[in-house]
Amino acid sequence: MTANSPYAITSGLDGGLWFAEYQHPHVARISTYGLVRRYEIDPDGFAERLCAGPDGAIWFTDPVENRIGRLASDEKLAYVKLPNDKSGPTGITSGPDGNLWFAEHAGDRIGRLSPTGTLTEFSLPKGAGPGEIVTGSDGNLWFAEDKGNRIGRIAPEGDIKEFAIQTPGATPGGITAGPDRNVWFTELATDKVGKITPDGAITEYPVPEKGVPLSIAVGSDGNLWVTMARSRLIVRVSTEGNFSVFRAGETTVPGFITAGSDGNLWFTEPNGKIAKLSTSGALTEYVVSKPYGD
Repeated sequence: MTANSPYAITSGLDGGLWFAEYQHPHVARISTYGLVRRYEIDPDGFAERLCAGPDGAIWFTDPVENRIGRLASDEKLAYVKLPNDKSGPTGITSGPDGNLWFAEHAGDRIGRLSPTGTLTEFSLPKGAGPGEIVTGSDGNLWFAEDKGNRIGRIAPEGDIKEFAIQTPGATPGGITAGPDRNVWFTELATDKVGKITPDGAITEYPVPEKGVPLSIAVGSDGNLWVTMARSRLIVRVSTEGNFSVFRAGETTVPGFITAGSDGNLWFTEPNGKIAKLSTSGALTEYVVSKPYGD
């Protein structure tokens, strides 16, 4: 990884793309025309995952300092400390109930946090290891358990149901709400992409080339788009499970991916770049390893 290495990415309510930097205490914004602005956060921690909150702020998890961070539109920074040591907050999303929902990977819990700071935690079985989390079209929160090899569902009121993945040791990673009302996820250890229906039926689709499917997002074309960093591929998946492969090039390392307000897919590269990908496969890369001004 390089200095100012882009990590997680999300689409902001302001039309920009917001990303975390793995090696530096920054949350940054890149406009859809490629201009970058950085915001400093507490240097004692860092942003693991981030999302746009219902209040217009950018919210992020900080597993180093065991807390949830909030970066407001006026650049004010605030944190909510988690009550249990070493909870390991990772994935975070804006819920259907106006709250922030996040996964505690080390603590085997799902957290619910109101924009005003009221925290509620829900326990999972020991060894679940919840990571990414997303709001489904059914009004529930869905999360990937990479240690438990399950996909979990939690209602806004806190009722939890878990569904085992058929393939042992699949290690579910990225997760997103699909355009077909199902939830889609990647399997880090098996080179597969999975689909789970609202009632818990799982279908797995082998990716046509090996390379560790990592992150997944829905494109403006109604397909799922998957990054495969190890093989430098971007894979498009239809809701019927048909695949198209796009070769990104020898210097492109696809990381986390999200849909932009401009109809393109945007993904991070740990070698200091942010990339924009059209649904027809046209790739544009922006070097962000040095500071820029908006």
